[in-house]
Amino acid sequence: MKISVIGKQFSDSLAHNLSFTLKQMGMEVQEIDEDRAFERIPFRRRLRSIFAIAESHPRLLAVRDRLIHRELAQFKPHIVLNTYRDWGPRAIARARDVLGRTAKIAFLYPDAFANLARMFPLGADYDALFFKDPFGVDMFRSRLGLNAHYLPEACNPSWHFPVELTPEDRARYGCDLTTAGNMYYYRARLLSIFEGYDLKLYGPPLPKWLESPLRANYTHVYVSEVEKSKAFRAAKITINTLHPTEILGVNVRAFEAAGCGAFQIADWRPEMETMFRIDEEIVVYRSRDELKEKVDYYLSRPEQRAKIAEAGCRRAHGEHTYRHRLEHALKIVDGC
Repeated sequence: MKISVIGKQFSDSLAHNLSFTLKQMGMEVQEIDEDRAFERIPFRRRLRSIFAIAESHPRLLAVRDRLIHRELAQFKPHIVLNTYRDWGPRAIARARDVLGRTAKIAFLYPDAFANLARMFPLGADYDALFFKDPFGVDMFRSRLGLNAHYLPEACNPSWHFPVELTPEDRARYGCDLTTAGNMYYYRARLLSIFEGYDLKLYGPPLPKWLESPLRANYTHVYVSEVEKSKAFRAAKITINTLHPTEILGVNVRAFEAAGCGAFQIADWRPEMETMFRIDEEIVVYRSRDELKEKVDYYLSRPEQRAKIAEAGCRRAHGEHTYRHRLEHALKIVDGC
């Protein structure tokens, strides 16, 4: 089967994990990344900079979309999996003109609904849409009549596994507490209760507007794939804070941390109880005070941490990999 994956192909991105896993499953995969597409045209750097500033301007999007349609026409996929939130209704309609109605087009979104911006996917003619939060799935099905489905995030066992740490790894990543991800005021204020702890923060550059005492804990290192597994494994506790607009669902960090065999304390959401056994495979918190209480408790209990982390890893690899998610999603899309 020929499958086109549209999205940014960087380490740990959804598009990258989809492409990687589909190839493992024996599919013929085409990767369409707007950054790669812009590399082929003159004045690409200048145009790419303009596009980054005004990503939702129709004329600028049309330039990108023509490149995508050209790639699709050459490859002629059976299924298109799109992860771009701003691939709009006109672009989808044109893709159908190029490919014909026999090709299936699906949208997969790995982020909180608050980040859907102009919500282009909700106005486009997709065969199926997949979201990680069942709250939105129910909303879009019942209010809009969309063929929306719940698809949790996942880990990739090729790099989210219990890596054996070297002395150099422990020296670089070892600490009491860690987390990785974008930093914004909700997360910064929540984590500020650990000022003075042995805490290491990883992720993209901190926003210049963010004022927080946690700047002293920021490593200025973006970790992904095996390096993220090392960072999570080397810490005694991985703190997993969810975006405040993730209502019922679980973020990708929950599966990544579990997959690499790290002990994590995660922000509770209802769906977490369907994914893991609470206090046996993952530890959760429901308040700022409870988070601090549990961090202080588990820091001095390495045996309990190890037992929970091992159980969580077995669960993640046994039920929550990208292969599991893709097998489910492709069955739905193929039946549309």
